[in-house]
Amino acid sequence: MTTTTFQNLPELIFQNQKTAYAITDTEYNLIQHGGDIHLFGEMLQDEATLFDLVPELYGCEDVIDDVVKGTLPEFDLENLNRLLPNGDTCYVNLALLPYQTTDKQYLLVLLIDKTEWTQTQQTLTQQRNELGLLKSKLDEVNQRMEFIIQHYVPREVGKALMENRIAADLGGDVREVTALFADLRNYTSISEKHTPSEMIDLLHVCLEIAASAIEQEGGVVVNFMGDAIMAIFNAPNLQEDHAKRAAKAGLIMQDNMKQYLAENKDNVPPLYLGVGINTGQALVGNIGVQWHYQYTSVGDTINVASRICSTARPEEVLIGPNTYEYIKHQSKTKALPPMKFKGKSQEMVVYTVLEVE
Repeated sequence: MTTTTFQNLPELIFQNQKTAYAITDTEYNLIQHGGDIHLFGEMLQDEATLFDLVPELYGCEDVIDDVVKGTLPEFDLENLNRLLPNGDTCYVNLALLPYQTTDKQYLLVLLIDKTEWTQTQQTLTQQRNELGLLKSKLDEVNQRMEFIIQHYVPREVGKALMENRIAADLGGDVREVTALFADLRNYTSISEKHTPSEMIDLLHVCLEIAASAIEQEGGVVVNFMGDAIMAIFNAPNLQEDHAKRAAKAGLIMQDNMKQYLAENKDNVPPLYLGVGINTGQALVGNIGVQWHYQYTSVGDTINVASRICSTARPEEVLIGPNTYEYIKHQSKTKALPPMKFKGKSQEMVVYTVLEVE
């Protein structure tokens, strides 16, 4: 193997790798330098000291002494910025290493150009920050959407829409449902003796009692109509026992209403609920116009449920004959004399629900 001396090879490597070096004595005076000296920027002078070359080292004298003595093998600083002669800014990493000859101790200063890497990291950091801000805005939008869905759309309907189980357009399907209507009795006459603010507060409590009972049994409140509430069972989620659920919801809200009145008899006027329930085929889906949809149910079954509710006396839960057929073996009921409802050609027997298993 032929031994050949390659002149200036270290300098070529330093320049290609964009690395500069400087050697100082133990007093930190510049002895020698080389490589891509532009990395030192305007700080490189013939009589420069270590601190002229790297001002960032001011205050680090104890650490530098440990490097010179060999107590500390190396000292590093990252992302120091330097102004190049052409006006550009570069970013360098600094390494201080002990360097010893046969008779003397020196300090080796290495500057390695990391501009491209640093700029990439800065770009990534900026992108991460922007993504973080975007995520924060999306989270805020999602929270608002969740609030809207929870408070302006029935919970199960909103969930079904998000899961694409029901279509978000006008129209619907005919299916069997059990409809429940609950209406406050004496509300109009009592409102004449109280301020609107007082009546609104009382109305909110009563509607909350009714809605909570409906939700407890898996029903969906589809409409608030002044002092009345409308709910359906077996939509959008299928419920084999939808008639029984509706009857139980009616009894629960009546019991809870009685308890509320008993606990607040000195402050609350005597308000009572009448409940009407009916089971049958109805159109279920989105009703309305192109700019406003409402998930609800329409049809003769719904109309009859409303008529039954208007017939119900305070604290009474009435059901139609179809609902009765579903729950007659799971409940205690009492048949009422046949009634003639508006829009119906024949009389109908409705039942008072006394108890549901």
